[in-house]
Amino acid sequence: MTIRHLRIFIAVYDELNMTAAAKKLFMTQPSISQAVKELEEYYGVLLFERLSRRLYVTESGEILYKYATHIIKLVDELDDNLKEEAFQEKLTIGANYTVGTALVHEYIDKFKNLYPDAEIRVVINKAPVLIEMLRKNQLDLALIEEILNESDLIKDYFRDDRIVIVAEPDHHLFAQKKVTAYDITNEHLLLREKGAGVRNLFELRMNEIGLSVKPYWESTSATALINAAINKMGIAVLPFLLVKEHIISGNLKELKVKDIDLRRKLTIVYHKNKLLTNAMQDFISICHES
Repeated sequence: MTIRHLRIFIAVYDELNMTAAAKKLFMTQPSISQAVKELEEYYGVLLFERLSRRLYVTESGEILYKYATHIIKLVDELDDNLKEEAFQEKLTIGANYTVGTALVHEYIDKFKNLYPDAEIRVVINKAPVLIEMLRKNQLDLALIEEILNESDLIKDYFRDDRIVIVAEPDHHLFAQKKVTAYDITNEHLLLREKGAGVRNLFELRMNEIGLSVKPYWESTSATALINAAINKMGIAVLPFLLVKEHIISGNLKELKVKDIDLRRKLTIVYHKNKLLTNAMQDFISICHES
């Protein structure tokens, strides 16, 4: 089994077609088939089911793909580190929408002071998407909300965060002496889409006290929800970091709800098999110190 075998396997996995993989790698189709056969014989497993001229990845194939992508990325990184100029650094960072909007630019500015010639790429997306990218070695680090039960990932807490419930200052709930979680279920709720970390935490906490959530608006855009709240369309549930300036300016006001805890932690996440370069370690330190 060689690096060549793994590159061929990854191409077949991605294309699910021997001919397409051959074209991608500028090889002949028989050479591709032979390499896959050699891998299967080497490990004594079937990597693809061949049914009606289509390929289907087996469980063994899925396992090999996870390892193969990491191995190939490490080999490519080795080539880059040995061949490129010594001071050239590359860093690919994933960030959830909160960190990507409010924090990551500060971290990158400080990192650039240490590595002025560094090549930095940032991917902003939901935590589940970034986690899969970490597993495929498409990211070096991800800055996301706290995650649980992911044994293949290292989680490094670096900052406290909280979700807030906000409305325009004249909203009738501000006239109440005490606002309960039940009270807000009767309001027009402006929420992020399903799967977003903010939405997940809010629904979890509401469900824990026996309440369900029915959104009036759903959006992938925090800005759209902020504008809707300012324009009296309802009450928004968003990270404090994204609405802080609007609260300070008086456009929005935070509703204090006693029986629901929306605090959370932000973490730096990376794969347990990831080789942390000096640049990555310095970036992690910047996140902790900022």
